Amino acid sequence: MHESLDRPHLDLLVAVRHTGHLGRAATQLAISPSAASHRLKEAERRLGVTLTVAEGRSLRLTDAALHLADVAEVATASMRSAEETARWMNSTDRATVRIALDFYDTAPWFERLVESDDLTVDVDFVRTPYFATVDFVERRRVDLGLIVVPIDDPVRDPLAGDHLVAIVRYDHPAAARGRLEPSDVSEATYLTVGDRPHHGFEHHEFFEPARVRPRRLRKVESLAMILRLQRRFGGITVQPALAVRDAELDGLAVVPLATDRIDVRWDFVTRPEPTDAQRATCEVIRSLVA
Repeated sequence: MHESLDRPHLDLLVAVRHTGHLGRAATQLAISPSAASHRLKEAERRLGVTLTVAEGRSLRLTDAALHLADVAEVATASMRSAEETARWMNSTDRATVRIALDFYDTAPWFERLVESDDLTVDVDFVRTPYFATVDFVERRRVDLGLIVVPIDDPVRDPLAGDHLVAIVRYDHPAAARGRLEPSDVSEATYLTVGDRPHHGFEHHEFFEPARVRPRRLRKVESLAMILRLQRRFGGITVQPALAVRDAELDGLAVVPLATDRIDVRWDFVTRPEPTDAQRATCEVIRSLVA
């Protein structure tokens, strides 16, 4: 039965490949020539194949040995990278909480958490598809998320009440008027995260009662990107006020909706038994929002 090679055997093949000489390979590996010779013979015994061919005073690897040396060099580089990564990952003993970074990527807690002196854990932000935050938490791909729900939704772990506002470019008529009328939407490009209306939000509470619909719908799964597109091309979006409280709004205007206020709510999404680090992160977010 053939045996597997150990790392020293592979290191020797790599050294012979680069030096073309067993003695110089031994010097490179800081072992004696006799130890190198013994190691080479042991490798050939384990594999049951010839690994080198003598050519005068030089030593050439066979095709089989060249294949092993190629793979060994790649594996060695990968292993060294993995070792360095392991050292880097162990460079801190602080707990880490992974927070879902979903459509509302302009929400105030992302940047504020990083600079908060009250946070005693590290935080990572994990990009999460729209409407997948609950699933990501349940599948343990993230530890914590925040979602916007209609005000009459069953309460999970509420963070804050909120309401919908419109965002338009500074030169849009609604900016001068100080409010968004339903009729503004009928001739506009409307930027939104999803193309399927959900009850309790602007489609059913603002558009449908006025029997209007956008001339064009542009789906963009990032609020930060929506605001960038609005600054350059115009258009309208309706979002929770808290989501744009700290956003970059240069060249844009936030205006109320002309109809009755549409209230919504932000809820935390956590697992049934969150860790102390996750609970602490939630409390810091509460203080930042308050």
